[in-house]
Amino acid sequence: MRFPDLEVRSLTGTHWTLPHDLPVPRTLVVCAFKQWHQRLVDEWIEWAVREAGVAPTPRGLAPGTQTLVIEVPVLGRRYRPARGFIDGGMTAGIRVPDVLARTFTAYTDVRAFCAGAGIETAETVTAFVLEPDGAVLARVTGPVDGARCAEVAQALAG
Repeated sequence: MRFPDLEVRSLTGTHWTLPHDLPVPRTLVVCAFKQWHQRLVDEWIEWAVREAGVAPTPRGLAPGTQTLVIEVPVLGRRYRPARGFIDGGMTAGIRVPDVLARTFTAYTDVRAFCAGAGIETAETVTAFVLEPDGAVLARVTGPVDGARCAEVAQALAG
């Protein structure tokens, strides 16, 4: 499976096209669809950094870094006109430069994105391990648990 192209912008203003602009061989991309998903996103990121040794931000990546984690809030196109307000609110609430640099918002057709990415429900988070060419090495849906973590860890390890 291949991850669909997705235009995103970090809360620091950096524009990327996923997956092509991913700067390391394997990236854990945690997609969220609802504000309350942030707790689940944070759990995935904490696990990835603590247990899988993943770089916690694209800011200042060391040469030779192999893995990274980013979070992607996926919002509907109808919210695009309010992007400045929405992203500005997130930025004001977060204020941590490394977190701002790893948070990439997407304003897109959510149903089309989910269909293209193989996401069956937007009622929880979906975490992907991606290569820059779009290859999906792992895709898990839901909160952190032993089986999901094992699948993601194996994909991150190469």
